[in-house]
Amino acid sequence: MLNVTNLTVEIKENKKSYEVLSDISFSVEKNQTLGLVGESGCGKSMTATAIMGLLRNNKKITAGSIYLDDIDLTKYNEKEYEEIRGTELSMIFQDSMASLNPLMKIGKQIEEAYLMHYKLTKDELKDKVNKSLADVGFKNIPDTINNIDNIINKYPHNLSGGQRQRVMIAMAIACSPQYLIADEPTTALDVTTQNKILNLIKSLQEKNNMGIIFISHDITVINKVCTHIGVMYAGKIVEYGKTYDIIKDPKHPYTKALIQSIPNTNNKNKPLTIIDGFVPALGERNNSECIFYERCKDRTGKCKTEVKDVQMDNNRKVACTLYY
Repeated sequence: MLNVTNLTVEIKENKKSYEVLSDISFSVEKNQTLGLVGESGCGKSMTATAIMGLLRNNKKITAGSIYLDDIDLTKYNEKEYEEIRGTELSMIFQDSMASLNPLMKIGKQIEEAYLMHYKLTKDELKDKVNKSLADVGFKNIPDTINNIDNIINKYPHNLSGGQRQRVMIAMAIACSPQYLIADEPTTALDVTTQNKILNLIKSLQEKNNMGIIFISHDITVINKVCTHIGVMYAGKIVEYGKTYDIIKDPKHPYTKALIQSIPNTNNKNKPLTIIDGFVPALGERNNSECIFYERCKDRTGKCKTEVKDVQMDNNRKVACTLYY
């Protein structure tokens, strides 16, 4: 199990420290998919970066734990992390064009994922690369656009967005990780390609029995692929539970607004909900009050003085004064 408890991350800017993540808690088991959803700037990618041990420069974990089975990863140094990245934990990054090396052919980049952990002969390495590309939908059919030999010898800019994303997935799962973090893997893809990528990730999960953390700002995508949801706002998880429960009966005003802002064929004559305002900047966040207070239509005076998680049935949590 991947178990994150009370994770807090600080960022230092202009000689001041700000909490960019505050008391983040969730767990993911094998073959489960947790969706982290929220607007840009809510801390979804920062959570992923912290789990992967990729916080750099002015960012650091100041409290909490990240347990992979019985190991607390917050105690790991960079060398120890390198040993488990790819084999235990892996990540599909948000922008495939920025993540792939533009000066290296695709085959060489996938080889690197294996050479980090295994000593392989040239023939074994070639077989591994071919298999990883076949696993993500490329074919061994000559003179076709998705021919494996053709893909191996191309540079990232020679591929379409969907092809690059499949290559990113192939690299991420090359060493059969237990847990995979997918950071907005369908961003900038057309709807048809998006569905193919989502179906691919689901099929690979079933095949390899992986636990997945799926990050998106689109709650409809989260609804398609996730067993559980963590709704994030301004560095906090404001609602957490099973996908079916949250989509059917959202509790937090922010979750309700996210769902109501999506076009629905059952409510054709109703205007879409607009969430007024913006996610507060780091220096504007007040941890002594509800973080959603300024934008909430259900706010009361109580929200200014206290906020806590309310434990509900079915291992569900919501941080809102409406429920206590």
